[in-house]
Amino acid sequence: MVSLLKYLHNIRQKISMKKILPIILSTIFIVLTIFFAFWIYDKKIRRPHSLIYLKTPCETAIFNEPNSRQIYLTLKFKNAGVFHNSEDKHGISALVSKLLFRKIGELSAEETEEKIQQLGITNLFTRGTTDDFIISFSIIEEQFESAVKFLISGLNKKFSENDLTFSKEFFPVQISSENSHPDDILLDKLYQKLYPNHIYGKNSTGSSSAISTITLNDINLFIKNNFALDNLKIYYTGSYSKEKLKILIDELSKFLPKKSNQRKIPDLKNIAVDNSEEKISNNNIRDICGVMTGIRMDNLSKQEKATLLVVADTLFNRDDGNFRSDECPTDFSYTIEDRELSTVLILSSFVHQKDCNGFVKKLNDFLSELDVSQLKNLELSQNYFVEKQNRKMYSLRSVHSSLNFLSMPFSDCDDEIYQQILNKIKQPKFRCTVIISSK
Repeated sequence: MVSLLKYLHNIRQKISMKKILPIILSTIFIVLTIFFAFWIYDKKIRRPHSLIYLKTPCETAIFNEPNSRQIYLTLKFKNAGVFHNSEDKHGISALVSKLLFRKIGELSAEETEEKIQQLGITNLFTRGTTDDFIISFSIIEEQFESAVKFLISGLNKKFSENDLTFSKEFFPVQISSENSHPDDILLDKLYQKLYPNHIYGKNSTGSSSAISTITLNDINLFIKNNFALDNLKIYYTGSYSKEKLKILIDELSKFLPKKSNQRKIPDLKNIAVDNSEEKISNNNIRDICGVMTGIRMDNLSKQEKATLLVVADTLFNRDDGNFRSDECPTDFSYTIEDRELSTVLILSSFVHQKDCNGFVKKLNDFLSELDVSQLKNLELSQNYFVEKQNRKMYSLRSVHSSLNFLSMPFSDCDDEIYQQILNKIKQPKFRCTVIISSK
């Protein structure tokens, strides 16, 4: 009897295993499939985008991403922005940015906008208020040829007097001591003091007196002299083929001269910082003061710019920067504005009026006593930027702005160059402060 029961028990176990085994195997298969899928996804995300550089007939940086249905293009005309806004034509590059692609061919503005949408052109953006003149847009891959041919033909547009009058309505963007945002007022005045009598110190959107005298002939000459193949850099990101790039280059070559005729860039050799403290009265501010300090550093090398980013993070980051303390205003922040000729470290804060003088003194004392031996988190900040570079790029649209960052030599920063940057920050002659308050 015992043997019979044991025999029946063994049979039941075998039957149960036959039922359970497929479930176990199926579960293992699903888990392995999910794991493999995540592994493939992770590899794809971490894989550096394929980078290609070409130099003829114009400099081209290509980030090839075969799986992208959109192609992002940025055309950067080097030094074709505010550098060529002469005193009597100040604001002309801003006007051009408003005119370009508003009307293409014989189409009206409304018809042009409709055609752009039909061709799948998106993110169209023009900017003429920085050192370089930027044109950027994206195109659906399937409509690449027709979209490029239509849009690039806009570089050959003959503008009318009505077009020019329309664009002049938008510029200059006036900065008013009573009606503008305090940050805008402070920044405008800060740049005037950092770069007195230089194009960097002027309103990037122009002056009313200059804009009123700009003619169609001035506009046409500006485009002819500053938009050329020899000062153009193309950023092409997305699904790349030689055929697509050839279409773009051929269309650009139809309308752009081979060589630009730019006038000499005004240098900064004899432009000294006005480092006197300046106070701006604004009756809209109650009980607080806005404080903005700028530190100007001209002609920094790429190594020095990388070092400045590390040093600024070490000194002023929100979590554990050396300047941070219980007495530091909670809205204290810093930014770095990097341009062709000069880089500015900007420190901004809003403090109670009663604390303003003490805060300004504390900040100036802190800046004047900087030494590399006192910086506690340099290595941590350096590793942060190195790690940020290792993440590469996740957004194809960000290629133009991130390419320079990815090439910065953060790994090469050492105590010697840290101290060099600290010595530049310490010098009062490179520094100025602007304050805005109701008094």
